[in-house]
Order: sequence, then structure tokens, then C-alpha cells
Amino acid sequence: MIRFATLVLLLAPAWAPAQDGPSTHILITNATVWDGTSDAATPGLNVLVENNLIKQISAEPIAVNRSANTTVIDAAGKVLMPGLIDMHTHLMFKFGVPKTREMDPTEQGAAAYETMQLYMRMGYTTLRDVGGNSLGLSRSLVAGRIKGPRLYSSGGAISSISGHNDRGLPTEHPKDDIFGRHGAAFVVTGPIEVREAVRTILRGGGSQIKIMPGGGVASQFDPLEATTLMEDELRAAIEAAADFGTYVCAHAYNDVSINRFLDAGGRCIEHGFLIEEKTIRRMKKLGAVMSLQAYAAYEVFKDPENIPGFTAENARKGRQVNEGADRMMRWISEYEIDAFGGSDLWPSTQLPLVPQDLVVRKRWFEDVEILRQNTSNAARWLAKSGTKNPYREGPLGVIEEGAYADMILVEGDPLADVAVLADYESTVKVVIKDGEIFQNNL
Repeated sequence: MIRFATLVLLLAPAWAPAQDGPSTHILITNATVWDGTSDAATPGLNVLVENNLIKQISAEPIAVNRSANTTVIDAAGKVLMPGLIDMHTHLMFKFGVPKTREMDPTEQGAAAYETMQLYMRMGYTTLRDVGGNSLGLSRSLVAGRIKGPRLYSSGGAISSISGHNDRGLPTEHPKDDIFGRHGAAFVVTGPIEVREAVRTILRGGGSQIKIMPGGGVASQFDPLEATTLMEDELRAAIEAAADFGTYVCAHAYNDVSINRFLDAGGRCIEHGFLIEEKTIRRMKKLGAVMSLQAYAAYEVFKDPENIPGFTAENARKGRQVNEGADRMMRWISEYEIDAFGGSDLWPSTQLPLVPQDLVVRKRWFEDVEILRQNTSNAARWLAKSGTKNPYREGPLGVIEEGAYADMILVEGDPLADVAVLADYESTVKVVIKDGEIFQNNL
């Protein structure tokens, strides 16, 4: 029986919990507001938060009862914008796959908790975890037992034998691996096992499903050229997820695996760096989305031979991805493909570089496009988890009345240069998530 990782932490929360009893308010005055969708920000606005939602936005003064339950923040000279969203994280693998193999789920959860606090300091108030058993973390966040970013978990990704999430040792059967026993990987054969895996993940609190139809870089058994799941297996995953009102995202680099996933009805592609132009046009016609891991492909894989733990084969695959990254990104921009940002920077040494994923995309996109990719564009796809969406009181990724109060107050103008956000220790002054102040450095 699979045991989903849960987290019981004795660590002090990074913020104070919301007060019981009367409504709590945050009034932000004199803000220049970028709402998550517009081409420009609007100066001179006041924003009232009541409990966890945005209650009112007005150019006129907003009257509130300035009681003990009201916090007033003067945002003059600063930009108020939606909290950032990272759509491709692997919280449970902070210390790499080999080290994680030696850790029990509680250790993994504690490490992931530390990562989530760093994300909050960087201004990321929502994460989508697409591989690793973070289901217990998601349940704990929803229940209010721990504090951190909102978490949309895919649980363990679904892979074939010799696919990208077959993390077993060469000397053991892949279905006997410790990651499978801990719910961090589902190694399947055939549509029946695929459906079982999907329903097991959703039963544990998964918001969406991650499946691996193609090869990957940092894995042992799967060349990038491999297509590792059949169309009937992919269709089984997509149909089983749709029965619960949610969707499937696909780890796919090569053109064959991307098209096979599209043939099966899938519409959310992760990576895609070896895609062909005709498939880009097909994605546009179908309304499919590309999840962009720009920094990992364009910067980390510039010198794959020197990545610790990489074999010669891993380096070869990394080089392929690096060579395809510029071409793919240019096509995404040229054809105006729906896209959102997901860093895929999960090792401890790379985590502080997550905001650099915004900066590197300046090579292909305008600053405001990049901001949308990590706010409203991302939130639109999070909402496609439908009945499995744990956050349905209001929209995410926008500043509008009735939306969740997930916002950051920034020194500088990220619409002029998103690199402002990379210097988060100096520029991200206030972080508000779910109507609670996580950080106030004014």
C-alpha cells in the first residue's frame, strides 16, 4: 500500500496566523498596480483586502475601521502586482535523486518546507509541483497545518519501464523501487495500470497529473529520442483525469512524443525543446500550452559536461536540449503560443536562481509577457484542475476585486525590466499570501 508523504513540523511558522473572530483587513494605499493582465500599471490606487480576498480597488480613499484587525501599508513609489507562480517545481528532490533515495518521507518533507519558505521570500505565492510525492504537503497547506505557497501537486509522475521517472537501480525491477513504494513515481505498463495510477494520485489530493511520454536529460534509461508511452496509455491517463474534472501535463522533448500526446487529447506540454515548427503550428491550432523551462535549458545546460553527477550520456542529452532551446523559444514567441513559466530549478544549489528564469526569457519575450507567463497565464491553467483545484474561492494570478489576496510589493518597475525581481532580497518588500502578511520589509 502506497503511503503518501505527510509533514508534521515543529518549526515555527514564518508568519502569524490570521486572527480568529472579526474580519481582518489590509489596506494598501498609493500603489502603482499591475493587475496581472494589462499592458501597463495604474498609479494612485488603493487596495483593500478583507480576510483572504481582495475586497475593493479604488482611486478614491477607502474608509476602513482602523482597529487592531487592520494593517495599513503605504505603497507610494512601489509596484503592487500578483504573487509569482512557478509552474514546474520538484519540491521533494532538493538534494538530488541519489540523496533523496536515502531520505525517508519526513526528511524530504522538511527539506521541501524550507524550499517553500525560500519561494515565498522570492515573491512566489503559488507552486505547481510536477513530480515527487508532495501530496501530503498540499493537504497540510490546504488544511492550514503549515504555512507556505499554495501548492498544486501532481504527486509521483507516471512513467513506463525505462521511461523518465523509472528511477530504479539497474539491478532491481523498476516496480520494486523505493520511489514507487513512497508514491514518488508510478512505473506502469498498459492502460489499466495507467488508470490505477491516475486515480490513486487524485485520491491522495493530486490537482493534475504528470505523465512521461518521452525521454529526459537527468535520467538513466531513456534517451531523448525515445517515445516511452503508447497512445492508448496516454489516452487512458487523459480520460481518467478528465473524469475527475482535471488535466494531464506531459514531460516531452522530442517531436514524436509531443505529437503522440496531442493525438491522445493532451494539451499541456512540459519542456518541448526538440519540437518541430509544424508541431508548433499544430499547438497553436489546438490551443495547447507550452510550459517554459528557459533558464534550465539555456543556461544550466550550456556546460552539461560539468554538471555534478552527469554521465557522458546525460551531458549529450543536455547539449541537445541547449541547442534546441533558442529555436523553440523563438517559435513560441513568433506564433504566440500560449505559455507559462516553470523554472525546473529544484536542486539546492539552483533554487536561489529561480527568479533568473524570468530574466533569461527577455531574450525572446517582452517584460510584460514574461510577467503574465508567471501570473495570469499560469493561473488560467491552474484553474483547469477543475474539481481537483484546492483553491476555488477566487481567481489567482490577478489583482481584481474578488481575487485571492496573493500580492507582492516591489521596489522598482518589473514591467520595464523583470530583472528587478531577481534581486528579490532588496526589491521584494512585501509578500501577502491568502490575505496574510508573510514579509514586510518597508
